[in-house]
Order: sequence, then structure tokens, then C-alpha cells
Amino acid sequence: MILDACRRARRPVVLATVMRVTGSAYRRPGARMLIDPSGESVGMVSGGCLENDLQQRAAEVLASERPRTVVYDMRSPDDIVWGLGLGCDGEVRVLLERIDPQQQPPWMQFAALLRRERRYGAVATLCEEGPLGPLGQRWWMDEAGEGELIDEVAPSLREALQAGHSCAAQWGESSGFIERIQPAVSLVIFGAGNDAEPLVQQARALDWQVRCFDQREETPVKAEHLDYRTFDVDALALDRRSAVVLMTHHFLHDQTLLERLAEQPLGFLGLLGPRRRKEKMLESLSLSSAALETLHAPVGLDIGSETPQEIALSILSEIQARLAGRDGGSLRLRDAPLHDWPR
Repeated sequence: MILDACRRARRPVVLATVMRVTGSAYRRPGARMLIDPSGESVGMVSGGCLENDLQQRAAEVLASERPRTVVYDMRSPDDIVWGLGLGCDGEVRVLLERIDPQQQPPWMQFAALLRRERRYGAVATLCEEGPLGPLGQRWWMDEAGEGELIDEVAPSLREALQAGHSCAAQWGESSGFIERIQPAVSLVIFGAGNDAEPLVQQARALDWQVRCFDQREETPVKAEHLDYRTFDVDALALDRRSAVVLMTHHFLHDQTLLERLAEQPLGFLGLLGPRRRKEKMLESLSLSSAALETLHAPVGLDIGSETPQEIALSILSEIQARLAGRDGGSLRLRDAPLHDWPR
């Protein structure tokens, strides 16, 4: 979303990126916000606590055309009275840099390319000026090990790709941040009834890539037409960041789709409808244990959903939890940090 907004901008803007967090904070490293000269913004780097101050500092960066870092230390009790009054218990380091949409930096072009091609990569950024280069200097690498690299940083980029998460980094006297780039969630919906509309709308609000298919020529919700029995499954290009939801409201159609899609390399496969319907459907199918593990039926988290909008929220919440490796439980009961990847 932020990269797209940078590309569409008609004049230089300021990109704010959370580079490092110590202690507790609303967002983690990699969170971004785009600020244009008028003060309008896209994205958030906190829960709304830092954005106003960053908008004021963005004007200075636009004027000087030089990047800078801003550190917000909310760990002291004095911050509530004398500082920004956030009352949080962490320190947040934010990089502000001028971006010209007519001359996008190579690292941003690299990230956009990976997103289009649904590939993985990693970008390393210097958090401070030092022996390796100026503040905001970047290097990058894709899964094949190709990119813009230097020897000091390459091992850290490889480690981030293998570990599957972003992290802080230290290269001698220079500190930095490695951001893992991954494809957006791809949501494929089969069935374009009225109840598909809130699912499509809410998924797009999450900046997910959404496609809707139906066997009918005319449907309540705009969809691509295909024959459930003969369409090219491989053409969907499904991967581990893909989620499929079957909601045709037709037993045989759902059964046909389930049989054809269950063994695909999916991150999530959901089937709308009651448990007994799923069990009856599976009686005549022979699915592997791996496919059954991916199948979520009835699809959705137990949040008391009744309306199509509530059901959509339930489904998307379960997809998000599954792809993030969480169980979808209440945070109140979580006896661990909210963000469990390394700081």
C-alpha cells in the first residue's frame, strides 16, 4: 500500500519507517507512513501517538532533502507529563527520508518487483551514518541470493531470509535493520453470492490481493467466470501466502472444488457451512493428512458471527491467524510478547 502510494505521488514525499523498537510499542520495525507536503498521510507507525509530531518533522526533511532519525523514548515516567504523553513503555527509532516518485530509489523498485512476482527477499538499512555508509543506505537480496550487496551485510540478509522474519542487525560499529519482503496475502473466493461482498471489501481494506470466481454467468458480486470442473488450477498460481474460501452454497460444486484444491500448496483452505456438511463431503474424497490439516471447516473463528459482515470478519481473522502461525485466541490470555519475532 505504501509503495503504491509513493509511486502515485505527484511530488516529493517523506517516508517514515520504524527502524528499531526497544520495549513495548504499538508497531514493530518495518511499519511505514507516507507524508506529503500538505501534511496528509497514508499508513501508521504507531497507534496515532507519533504521527502528528512526525508530520511536523517531515517538513524539515523535505526542505533539507537529507534523511534523519527521530527517537521517541517513552520508558521514563516523566514522558507522561513532559514528553508526548504517550504512557507507553518503549523506545521507537524512526527514519525519515525524502522520496521522489519520479526517481524512486532502487531498493523500492526491488521491493515492488518482488511484490508483483510474489517472491521473497530482504532489505538491509543503515540506522545511522557510519563506516558502511550514510544514514538510510540500503542493500538487498532475493531468495536466489541476487541483489545489491556488500560482504559485511550479505550473511545477515541470508539469515533473515532463512529465518522468515525481520530483525535488527549489527555490522561492526554500524547498526541497521533487516526487513523481510514477502508477497501480499492472496485471497481466492469461489462463489459470488451476496455474502461474498463483505469478504471482498474487508480483504481489500487489508491490502490483500483478492480474486472472486463463479460458475454462473451472472452473479450478485462481480466475479470471473469459470467451470469448476475443468479450470486450470495451476493458473491460479497458489502458494503458501494464498488463502482459498469455498462458498458456492452448492454441495457438489464445493465438493468438486475441495477435491481439486485440497492438495495445492496453500496456506489456508476454508469451507463455508456446518460440520456435518463437511463430513458428508469428505466421505467420498480421499485427501492426504496434509490437506486435511490445511482445511478449515466450518471456516472462521468463533466470535458469534451471524450477519454476512460478521462472518466475513470471522473468516478473515482465522486466515490472518493461520498465516501468522497464531491460534486466534484472546490476547488477554497470551502469556508472551504480542510480537514474538526477535527485536
